[in-house]
Amino acid sequence: MDPRRLTQQSDGPTLQMNSSIPTAFGSLYIGEGVVAHGVAIVPGQAVINGEFHGTMDANDVQIRARGIVSGTTNAEFISVDGQINDTVQATNTLTIGNNGTVSGDISYGSLEIAKGGELIGSLTHI
Repeated sequence: MDPRRLTQQSDGPTLQMNSSIPTAFGSLYIGEGVVAHGVAIVPGQAVINGEFHGTMDANDVQIRARGIVSGTTNAEFISVDGQINDTVQATNTLTIGNNGTVSGDISYGSLEIAKGGELIGSLTHI
């Protein structure tokens, strides 16, 4: 059975998912095998399990184990179990998991790094 179901509501169509993929208004999910280029303005949560190249502004960014993000990323919260490169700004918390790699020009409010996580580049506490 397809976990997706498109329903019509008074304010337009809504995609409902039966999984852990974010479906709240303003959320973005890039799945494994998907490569996206461009600008993403995400008022909610962005979950990356594929590749994103460009500029992303979000409230919360989660880069999963197979996720790769390059370019400029600005968010209040950034959690990395994959890779993020170039310019990274976490105004609140940057969390790097045990398989996560963050490299480039990195700004953060607070920083958490699990054993095995990598942080490479210039650091600025904001």
